[in-house]
Amino acid sequence: MDLDKVEKQLAYVKETMDAEGIDCETHILVRGLTPGEDIVEFAADKKVDEIIIGIEKKSKVGKLLFGSNAQYIILQSACPVVSVK
Repeated sequence: MDLDKVEKQLAYVKETMDAEGIDCETHILVRGLTPGEDIVEFAADKKVDEIIIGIEKKSKVGKLLFGSNAQYIILQSACPVVSVK
């Protein structure tokens, strides 16, 4: 994805959260790891209290072939993870 597009999307999310009175920080992680590894490592570094992730329903074969960042985060995170479908 184009970095400018991602930054604009994150700014929109931040504005929406601020308008609702919800504290929010946004970060773009480019560390050379998988997305799941990046999130788990970032959460550990920042001592995050909870991770909330959106998931899509995939078959077991789909997870085997394509991997699952959500599954990695749920299994490897040191803090609680809430998954939202």
